[in-house]
Amino acid sequence: MAQQHFWTFCLVLTFVPQILSLECKWMDFHLRHKNELSTGFLKDMGGKLPLKCLTEQINLQFPQNAYNSEDSSTETIVLIAYNVLNHVFNLFDETLTPVSWDLSKLHHFKNILFRQTGKLEECMEGQTAFAGDLHSFADRSELLKTYFEKMENVLKDKNHSVCAWEIVRMQVIRNLEQLNMMLDRAGYP
Repeated sequence: MAQQHFWTFCLVLTFVPQILSLECKWMDFHLRHKNELSTGFLKDMGGKLPLKCLTEQINLQFPQNAYNSEDSSTETIVLIAYNVLNHVFNLFDETLTPVSWDLSKLHHFKNILFRQTGKLEECMEGQTAFAGDLHSFADRSELLKTYFEKMENVLKDKNHSVCAWEIVRMQVIRNLEQLNMMLDRAGYP
């Protein structure tokens, strides 16, 4: 466990020279709105969880502590948001063969995710200091990494079945909603 924290800490230190500019206007005005749009597309593209999927037994402990913290520095918020959105983007980069989602909405969802991660990367460029709590960020990052790895394993274990994808979709919706609540608490419009 200590070794995992060490590697997460090293990853954070890799970003330190590039961490966000406090002048990231996109973050102030667009992150929450774009996140709401992508959540809407994700909800609409598949509808409600099919009844046949209610019997699927999947043990995923939601990483609530990743979204709750006293450290609400701009740098930490950007890194957590980037972390979440990048994990989500990578999940949906998988093969979606068995699902019958609205492909147009799926395309819009993935496009918004791609643009969000790109804009957050721009926010991280050029800053030479990290004002957030590195230990807190490392812990939160590790929770998210483990959680999203479990979702990837669910997809693999269930052979990317319709029910596995639907359960993952529901979990991602919950994550995006928690991200919005975190942005609310931090005062982002």
